[in-house]
Amino acid sequence: MRVPAGNLLGTEHGGFGHLMDNLPQERLSIAAGAVAAAETVLELTLDHVTTRTAFGRPVGSFQANRFVLAELRTRLTIARTFVDECIRQLGSGDVTATDAAMAKWWTTELQNEVADRCLQLHGGYGYMDEYRVSKAWRDARVQSTYGGTNEIMKEIIGRSMGL
Repeated sequence: MRVPAGNLLGTEHGGFGHLMDNLPQERLSIAAGAVAAAETVLELTLDHVTTRTAFGRPVGSFQANRFVLAELRTRLTIARTFVDECIRQLGSGDVTATDAAMAKWWTTELQNEVADRCLQLHGGYGYMDEYRVSKAWRDARVQSTYGGTNEIMKEIIGRSMGL
């Protein structure tokens, strides 16, 4: 389609370059969403494991389950800290494509793991549509393809290392 020169956004024939310029921001947006979604499903699960009982006590009181939840909380805190720093760098114009790729890859993989492990802590209820963890688990999977697949993120990271 013909577009009058006065209506052109960016430079002529520069669409792909403009898209590439915005990929770090898109990837950080995906990373922030992944962390928020994972934190939400963890909070839902904490509510569940404190009220659901097995063998006369809350499911969350069993050491194995506490360890899972402690690990997830720790990993999410670390992920949020990294994403927050990347967003700060984006605001100052210092974020690198590599850091954005690392944030997107790490957080979307983490979102999948958190959703999977939280679903497990819900037992059979985790598969029922009435429980939000079921939808969170299904929704998490696509995150590793948005904004470039996680394999592409690893390629970007590897190339930045001179490989």
